[in-house]
Amino acid sequence: METSFYFTEHALIEMDNDAMEIEDVMRIAENGMLVEDYPNDRPYPSTLELGKAAAPNNYSIDVVSAISPEGRIHVITAYIPNPSKWDITFTERT
Repeated sequence: METSFYFTEHALIEMDNDAMEIEDVMRIAENGMLVEDYPNDRPYPSTLELGKAAAPNNYSIDVVSAISPEGRIHVITAYIPNPSKWDITFTERT
């Protein structure tokens, strides 16, 4: 069964600003490395996942997403992490 996605307007704007490929964001939202968990977010608990853009780009991407009870992945935002705010691995805030 194929996963269903919903992208907020904010996510689409941020993705466009950073020239991200939608396929990269979808892959990271589904299978990225969990960096932070936000269990109190509403309407659904959300998470921050880290992944890499596909070659030849290979830059890091953070994706904040939530899964609805129906299993749809809601992409809230996606962005290139700022190196001044994260450690070298982009897994710990500085």
